[in-house]
Amino acid sequence: MNDLHIPPIPLLKRLFDVFVSLLLFIFTFPLWVFFLIAIFLEHALKGRPFDQLFYRETRISRGKKFSLYKFNIFNQRVIDALRKDNVFIHTKNLENNGNLIFVGKILRQIYLDELPQLFNVIIGDMSLVGPRPLNEEVYNKDSSVRIPAQAIVPAGITGLFQSYKGKEGKTSVELDAEYVRQFKSRSGLSLVIYDFIIILRTIKVILRAKGV
Repeated sequence: MNDLHIPPIPLLKRLFDVFVSLLLFIFTFPLWVFFLIAIFLEHALKGRPFDQLFYRETRISRGKKFSLYKFNIFNQRVIDALRKDNVFIHTKNLENNGNLIFVGKILRQIYLDELPQLFNVIIGDMSLVGPRPLNEEVYNKDSSVRIPAQAIVPAGITGLFQSYKGKEGKTSVELDAEYVRQFKSRSGLSLVIYDFIIILRTIKVILRAKGV
């Protein structure tokens, strides 16, 4: 891992990420306000008006740790209990085990709980398109048997696997590896076009409300 070659991020890809993220933030701002009010009201109705509106978790992108943000769609009592017991939190497990608030179930289904990650893209922690960022435990486990895609390229809000929704019959690991190959072989403009196609396919997934 120490000798791993990490290719530079093409300037056009970075400019595309920032420009589109800013546009998306402006376009979706009314949704941010609506979702945050809905989350606050649900917390308040449950007698917990001071529960956090955003959830933060350490993830890995391009081999480095960063704080990933998303709307707090989780039952905060469960989060607090796990942290008190020093249990490593796997958000996928929480999502699949019924530990979401009502608003969270809706946001997860339409993939909009990830909207705050636009800030991660703007500040350079992530890209719009890339392999989904791994938490530290999964990243370290994967690193013991292979080089994770998240060690080479920036993690993304969406990626090949998310845009296909598994239709290709390939695993997320295989499709993430394919994205790394494309990242390394394409020019800046070609990579931006490739990313744009993935974003369009992801939008179709969202509109079908399949969740990702």
